[in-house]
Amino acid sequence: MAKRIVAKTGQYQKDGQTKGEYTKLGVMLNNDNGDYMLLDPSVSLAGLLLKQNALAAKTGGKQRDMVMISIFEDDNNQQQNNGGQQQQQQQQQGGYQQQAPQQQNNQQQQAPQQQSGYGYQGG
Repeated sequence: MAKRIVAKTGQYQKDGQTKGEYTKLGVMLNNDNGDYMLLDPSVSLAGLLLKQNALAAKTGGKQRDMVMISIFEDDNNQQQNNGGQQQQQQQQQGGYQQQAPQQQNNQQQQAPQQQSGYGYQGG
């Protein structure tokens, strides 16, 4: 089962509730050889840290010297529904999307190839 690797980089209001904005860093997959990750090389960890510290300053949180990453079970239906909403929300707020939808589809297509022998070879 795939897991999403994301970093919380902002907040927004929807229907009177505060929701989190997340930047996708990649996916965690597994095969017979074990777990492995596919990371998006275009995501800047330094940029994520700046955004997370800006959010912390805005909300009274603690400034950090490391990027906080979350790993979530990949729920394809929920991710597809929320993905469109999040992209629309980012465009309305003048933000940007870290990864184009076309790249996400390419990663999903590459995952089975990776599982067939290019994955983690540790032992």
